[in-house]
Amino acid sequence: MQKSKLLILVGPTAIGKTALSIKIAKEFNAEIISGDSMQVYKGMDIGTGKITAEEMDGVPHHLIDILNPDETFSVSDFQNQVKALVKDIESRNKRVLIAGGTGHYIKALIDGYQFNDEDQEDIERLTHEFEKYSQEELYSKLLKIQPDTDIHPNNKKRIVRQLVKEKLDITEKKAYTQKKEYDTFLVGLSADRSVIYDRINQRVAEMFDSGLLEEVAALQKEGLSKTAAQAIGYKEFLPYFKGEAALTDVMERIQAHSRQYAKRQLTFFRNQLDVHWYDITYASTDIIFRDIYQFLQTKGEN
Repeated sequence: MQKSKLLILVGPTAIGKTALSIKIAKEFNAEIISGDSMQVYKGMDIGTGKITAEEMDGVPHHLIDILNPDETFSVSDFQNQVKALVKDIESRNKRVLIAGGTGHYIKALIDGYQFNDEDQEDIERLTHEFEKYSQEELYSKLLKIQPDTDIHPNNKKRIVRQLVKEKLDITEKKAYTQKKEYDTFLVGLSADRSVIYDRINQRVAEMFDSGLLEEVAALQKEGLSKTAAQAIGYKEFLPYFKGEAALTDVMERIQAHSRQYAKRQLTFFRNQLDVHWYDITYASTDIIFRDIYQFLQTKGEN
């Protein structure tokens, strides 16, 4: 049986994935599946840069606004949802385009990883193991895997939690990797770092103009899951609500954290995925379309 062909669009935050995704979907008769771990949540619209109904321009979208903010969404949830959606979309003779910037979701989907998210025994064992280290040793370990982390050096609980998560991801990937289910073509958007950072700073400013403060305030009252509460664009407001920071400080922190996140995204995509890169300053959509057409004309693996 021939594998399904998936088009996948990746790139750092604010690079222009949304606009290009619509062009690709229209050109290749595709429906779009969001590859963003935060856009699944209702009400988290401005802070996640969620596509609007007007921007969709009639193109069907999936995995957007499917959960309340107090619910959780995991990598395995994403894999299972995508598997069902691919079958559904292809049954209507449409192509599948996955667009988003959550790298480990995309990698897990492509490589067919299986996760055991509820293995509390491993979590407890690793947590106990890491808690034996000093604060300095823990933070040093964290910096080796996340040099641009926004976790404070004194927040031992969060450092341990992140180290456990990273450790489990590594061991699970080695232990549960399965045969790849899809034939994929990854389009990656990039630009000079200064261009990306300028786009990020501008986007964050526009978010504030569009009512980000009001959105976060409403979500705080309703309650957020641990996952949603750690999203960039939301977590930075906590000091403001406590009266410990000005709104300008919040904006600057969101901009800084978004820039750091973009850097991590690019590092991950370049090191972990087989991406065909296109610089938004030079590459035209015609070039991207040509390469996609070539991929679609090749015979997929069985």
